[in-house]
Amino acid sequence: MESPKITVIVPVYNVAAYIKKCAVSLFEQTLDSLEILFVDDCSPDNSVEIIKETLKKYPARNSLTRIIRMPSNGGQAAVRRQGIIEATGQYIIHCDGDDWVDLDLYERLYDTAVKKGADIVVCDEIHECYDGSHLQEVGLLPEHCKDVIKNWYKATLGMFCHNKLVKRSLYTEHDILPWVGLNMWEDNGLLARLFYYGDKLAQIHGSCYHYNRTNINAMTSGYGIRQVEQMIGIAEHLTEFFGTKKDAKELERTVLAFQYLARINLVTDSFAKLRRYNNTFKGSEAIIPYLDLNAFSNKGRFRFRMVKYHFGWLFVLMFKVKNLLSNRN
Repeated sequence: MESPKITVIVPVYNVAAYIKKCAVSLFEQTLDSLEILFVDDCSPDNSVEIIKETLKKYPARNSLTRIIRMPSNGGQAAVRRQGIIEATGQYIIHCDGDDWVDLDLYERLYDTAVKKGADIVVCDEIHECYDGSHLQEVGLLPEHCKDVIKNWYKATLGMFCHNKLVKRSLYTEHDILPWVGLNMWEDNGLLARLFYYGDKLAQIHGSCYHYNRTNINAMTSGYGIRQVEQMIGIAEHLTEFFGTKKDAKELERTVLAFQYLARINLVTDSFAKLRRYNNTFKGSEAIIPYLDLNAFSNKGRFRFRMVKYHFGWLFVLMFKVKNLLSNRN
């Protein structure tokens, strides 16, 4: 039996308010041979029941749709890992349970991958916010995947799993899986390695992934020290990974960028964390003059500039005052 053209992996956890819209956008894809893996991370709500009820209206999707239940709640990295292991498609892509996709997206991604012989194909995103929809168009990419990684520090491409179709053989031939327990930045850890091993790169415009920015429960909506430590853990793994490669010298600045972008998140509301920042990935500040500002959010750019000009202490003080005023209100 021929493999499905694409496997889409959908983590499911506390997304009852959004999962029907997500599922419908997958079941109504114009691509016929689409394997859909909903990976239930022991969700305490009725997300899975909603998926099952929605699937009843799309009998043609039954044979290639599975709901996989994790043995225990393991987090994003463990869920993605399980989905990748169980995927049988020629290509793999991820879709978060609170997001949705244009109905022709996967067909266009697949056709482009086949036509251009690409290992990875990238699409644009639309950020769905309270004030409307905002197109986030990916700029012109190089023809080869490794060039993205070699120049990532100065031409940052968001390492999101959801807008990148990846040939499954890249995962299997190089034994690339998420690092379990590191849920923040797990996509950085995954995609950086995939881009390193990938060959031809392609992109499409006009069909998009819709990234829901209104879900306050999403992992990326806010994080604390535990998440920052996971980001540092990803940077440590990537440092080790790239350090073993024959072309490690060409990747030094990208490694420094990952180190520094993880490290700077220690600069928040605590002078103890600021001291920890000063002692983490020492030397990675050498990348500061070369960093692409697009690697930061608007708020992140302000912090970066404060730290760059040695005003990290003032940023911490401002953060403390802000928290104090918020608590009073």
